Amino acid sequence: MTSTDKRDRTAEIAAAADAVVSGTGLVTVDAGRTGRRIDFVPSAPSGGWSPEVRGDTLLVELGASPTRESARRAAITAGARLRDGDAVTVSAPPELTGPIIDGLITGSPPGAAVTLLVDRPQLPAALRGQLAADVARLARLLVSAPANLLTPGVAAGWAARIAENAGLTCTVRGPDEVRAQGFGALAAIGGGSADGPYLVTLDHLPEAGAPEVVLVGKGITFDSGGLSLKSPAAMQSMRLDVAGAVTVLAVMAALRRAGCSIPVRAVLPFAENLPGPGAARPGDIVTAWNGTEIQILDTDFEGRVILADALALAADSAPRLLVDLATLTYQAEIALGPEIAAVLARDDDAAAEFLAAGSRAGEPLWRLPYDERYLHQVRTPSGVRNHPLHDSGRAITAALFLGEFVPRTVPWVHCDMTGPAWSGNASIDGATGFGARTLLELLARA
Repeated sequence: MTSTDKRDRTAEIAAAADAVVSGTGLVTVDAGRTGRRIDFVPSAPSGGWSPEVRGDTLLVELGASPTRESARRAAITAGARLRDGDAVTVSAPPELTGPIIDGLITGSPPGAAVTLLVDRPQLPAALRGQLAADVARLARLLVSAPANLLTPGVAAGWAARIAENAGLTCTVRGPDEVRAQGFGALAAIGGGSADGPYLVTLDHLPEAGAPEVVLVGKGITFDSGGLSLKSPAAMQSMRLDVAGAVTVLAVMAALRRAGCSIPVRAVLPFAENLPGPGAARPGDIVTAWNGTEIQILDTDFEGRVILADALALAADSAPRLLVDLATLTYQAEIALGPEIAAVLARDDDAAAEFLAAGSRAGEPLWRLPYDERYLHQVRTPSGVRNHPLHDSGRAITAALFLGEFVPRTVPWVHCDMTGPAWSGNASIDGATGFGARTLLELLARA
């Protein structure tokens, strides 16, 4: 990695963050018409969404019963046909305008300045699609950034920079404050890295009072497994373990532009899980911010440990809804495959609200049982342990562990997006931005 690469990555993230806040990305959306068109039609697709050129029109068949997800996927394919300087009119079913504009922007070639024009009644939906594409792009760039460029301290710095530009109130606790203020779980996992752990709190509309919705994201900037070291192959893609936190950060950056009128808080724990001199050992017992003892039996089960402190702090404000987003367990991917995220919740109404947001966003989610019959695998006589000592049901026991840090009076949803957070091998920028669109929809209706 050369210094030029580093500057280019940094500039790209900065431009994407500015685009989320201001809506001034390379692809612009407006009302109007021009000679060239892209027509999306709900008919049986021929050739798997291969766009067909008919004169000055690019025809894209969506299938007989297109969904928001399938429409966005088709538009991503069509977006690859756009070129720098293009100005095209987009014709689409009104209910699919947002995801189609989102897909066209997402699929457009990097660096291409393009204008997408729609009929004026469809402009509000088109602008929402543009915002979703901008937010997902920022999330993808942050997740895909090499771990030597996105350390915990750098991630906290991006949060502070974005907060200033987006009108958010930001509090950054550095390594010393994390330890001094009793965040023993986060301090333990971050102790093996020279960079140390950081805990970031962001507030949208803090003057409106206590937050109605609090978002928490897992922010492991690199996961080696700590002293419970992963295999070399399993480590290759572990920069993706920051996906939950930076996806939440990207969404927070968009709230002012989205016109979100409710107070929203984000709690983002950042740490690097390395086997350094201060690393946690298997068998160590640490105390979380809410006073609960955690026995760390496996340092590669680190995500739930840092989330324990973050969830305890998030729940302390007694929000109407608490949501955490995390690449937490491989067993969620085993259960649901690589494209569907797992949702676990104690509260049926909270789960239904989150699943409905995912449906509107076109992001596939599936609810798994939050079944307390396995709670004995998590609890110890004096607290909890981070490893269930069983090989099966680990997506459930991970959620049960987290639930020990969220009072039952707080409606809470846990989203394990291990599978859909990344697509492709470890050598490419494979982050998908999954979860960003669902959170935007959730806050738009909250």
